[in-house]
Amino acid sequence: MPACPLCDRVLNTQQGLVAHTEAKHGKANVHNLTQAWENSRNQQNIMTTGTGVQDGNIYLDEDQCYNYDSGTWDCPQCYREFYSFKALDQHVNSGVHSAKSYRCNDCERQFTSLTSLMAHCESSYCVYANNVVQTLASDYERGPQLMLTNGNSYTEATLEFDGSAKPNPGNGGSGYVLYNSNGRVLESTSIEILDGGITNNEAEYAALVWGMECANRFNIRSLLVKGDSELVIDQMNGRKNLYSKNLKPIWKQAKYLESKFFSKVRYEHFYRNENQVANENANEGSDCYADEQKHINDAYY
Repeated sequence: MPACPLCDRVLNTQQGLVAHTEAKHGKANVHNLTQAWENSRNQQNIMTTGTGVQDGNIYLDEDQCYNYDSGTWDCPQCYREFYSFKALDQHVNSGVHSAKSYRCNDCERQFTSLTSLMAHCESSYCVYANNVVQTLASDYERGPQLMLTNGNSYTEATLEFDGSAKPNPGNGGSGYVLYNSNGRVLESTSIEILDGGITNNEAEYAALVWGMECANRFNIRSLLVKGDSELVIDQMNGRKNLYSKNLKPIWKQAKYLESKFFSKVRYEHFYRNENQVANENANEGSDCYADEQKHINDAYY
């Protein structure tokens, strides 16, 4: 269960952690930390609107709010009438008139607190924004200092990819699966490559590119990439030279995505028996039972 790094209180959920932090340690502090986190990732305003947050209660003058004509206490902002000053005070301090300092990057809806944004993302189809909020909460658990640096070995997500050609060259298929830092599947996709005469290496590289594009859609910045092709992993790590004219454009696209959208990408080789999900997806593609259909030139621009 998540624990607050400031006071060590243990909460049941990440949403509970965020709600506790805003209530106990101040909405303004949370907002400032969120903006610093965005800036450290070059994702300015991916969750915040640019509007500041103020802590503390709003104090009203009871006599000034009382309407002698109606016998009610009226809200000075929305003019809603209340039959007790206590009810008016609760209304004003409920946050109903607070500035909307947070935004959902998927649907553009705005919110007055990070807790309400998180609740929206968890209960809606805004999956890309939800991953950003969950990543922020996970980083916060690690401590306000580490969350701004990501450490040396920490990665937000793991991408496993594979390619298939039947025969080689022949019908091509690519597959990938993207996991978040907690091991939950964010997306698992099989792709049929519509061009004929696709080699296994082309399908592997295409799977890598399409998987990295998926990771970027989820706003991931530090990524661990795992594949069972030693050739692709070694070439991406710079340990082997690339001579194939067919592979060079796709390799360039992968390197472009790496430098353009990610702060850190690590490439690791692992064996095929450990790569079962991506392997099954790739075989579905080459067997023409895929989730998607693409051309090989869709893997580079």
